This record gives sequence, structure tokens and C-alpha cells, in this order.
Amino acid sequence: MKKAIKIAGHLLMLAAAVFLIRRILRMQIDPAEMLQPRVIAALCLSTAVQTAVIVCGTYPWLVFTRALSGRSIPFRQAMPVFTRSNLYKYVPGNVFQYVGRNKLAEDAQVSHVDVACATVLDVLGCVISTGIISVILLGSAAFGLLRQYGGRLLLLGGIGILLLAAAVLVIRLKFRAQVQGCLERYRKAFAPENRGNLLRGAGYYLAQNAVSAAVYFCSLRLIFPAETASGTLVTMTGAFLFAWIIGFITPGAPGGIGIRESVMLLVSAQEYAQAVMLFVLVTRLASILADVLAFLIGTAFGRARRREQTA
Repeated sequence: MKKAIKIAGHLLMLAAAVFLIRRILRMQIDPAEMLQPRVIAALCLSTAVQTAVIVCGTYPWLVFTRALSGRSIPFRQAMPVFTRSNLYKYVPGNVFQYVGRNKLAEDAQVSHVDVACATVLDVLGCVISTGIISVILLGSAAFGLLRQYGGRLLLLGGIGILLLAAAVLVIRLKFRAQVQGCLERYRKAFAPENRGNLLRGAGYYLAQNAVSAAVYFCSLRLIFPAETASGTLVTMTGAFLFAWIIGFITPGAPGGIGIRESVMLLVSAQEYAQAVMLFVLVTRLASILADVLAFLIGTAFGRARRREQTA
């Protein structure tokens, strides 16, 4: 079983590398624009912070995994798995980055169900907190975006709820005993003595999105015309976060390709079309660089840990 999982992981890593290179080659990068000092500064800032966000993003997922499994799993053990699986998002399907996290179940000898449930909680926490921050930043502009995309959100949300309800029903009917055992354990995970850790994990998402929003705002300030009002940049930051949610829940749009531009242009009414395109390009390139850097950091941590264990 472990050998099969290892082979599957290598194949996914190879596929991710191929699609990552393809993504970079398809990006329409204009050297004249990208070599501007302000654009380079925005790229470096965004890359550095996004790398830290990915590496530290292990924390809330690990908190949920620890709570549900009842095991004390070291951060250094989970982080290489998290940063490696993060690269799988470039494989078409937009699900492999979450499936890849279950390697931790093999490494730490915990239940695959526990890791999967922790991943579900992690995704929900990320989406909800991003929605909260984006609505705060958008202000009154949120109503226009909700009118434009509200139907899609309701439709996809309804489909998701129906699929989840069907899955729960099937699992309860076919695996009643196992489900009952999991529920008993998960009740303990949410016991009063564990709620502090769970709340810290949940609070992390708001802090992470607040930091990301600040970096997006700074990048917008560097890329947009100097006379652009700060209020406009705040709204554009909220629109960018909102576009991430739309891209995340839209089938066939991994990474929100095309959606971020359309949402931001809807808010700016085409006034800053060229700057929007450049900002999205810089952010997308920074995201790719951050994914690779986080993977390299995780790999280095993993190798160091293995050397310590064999020493």
C-alpha cells in the first residue's frame, strides 16, 4: 500500500511539474512591463509573503488533524506533505492538492478519514474567512458583485449541499458502525478543553487573509497609477479576494483564470484595465514562484527530519 501511494505521489508530482511549466509558457509576459522597478518590487513582495502563507498554512490544517485524530503530530512532519500537495493544484481536476494531503495519514499512522475531515474543515475555514474579509473591503461594491455572481454562488452552493447530503446518507446506511465510532471520537475533539486550539486554528484564517489583503493592497499601490485613490485600491483588493472564491468554486477554472480579471474590471468599470491585467499577471506569477519556493522549503525540512531520524 505504501509503495503504491509513493508511486502515485511521484506521478502526481511529475504531472504537476508538466502543467506548471505549461502554465508559465502560456503566460503573456511583456518584459518591458515586468522589468519596471515598481513591478519588480510588487512581484518580490507578493512572492515572499505568499511563500510564508503557504508554509504557515500547514498550521490550521494540522490543528484540525491533531484534534480529530487525538495524535500530537509535529509541524515539521506535516509541513513537507502540505507544501508538496499544494503543487498538485496545477493538475487538472482541482482536487489532487487535497487528496495529496492524505499522505500524512500514512506518515503519522492516523486515520485517512481524520485527515480528510481536517482538510474539509481547512477548506471551509479558508473560504469563509476570505468571504468575510472581501465583503468588508468591498463595502457597497459587494452588492453589485453579489447581483452579478449571486446566482452562481447559490447554484453551486445548493449542488454542494445536495451532494454532501447524499454522501452522508450513503455513508450512514453502509458504514453505520464506523460512522458512530468516528462521531464519538469527534465529539471529544470538540470538547471544552480542545476548543481553544480549534479557535486558534479558525482565527488563523482571518489573520492570514488580512495579511494577504495588505500585500495585495501594497502591490496594487505599486502597479496602479500614482493618482489612484486609496479607497479604489481597497475596493479592488476586496474584488480580488472575492474573485478567488468565485474561481475556487467554479468547475473548470482552477486558480480563477480569467475570473479575477473580469471581477476586478467589473468593479473598476474598465478605467484601469491595463493596470488590472498587469496586477493579475504579477500576482499569478508570484503565486507560482511561491508554490515552488514553499515546496523547496518543505522538501528541505523533510530531508533534515529524515537525517535526524537515521542519525
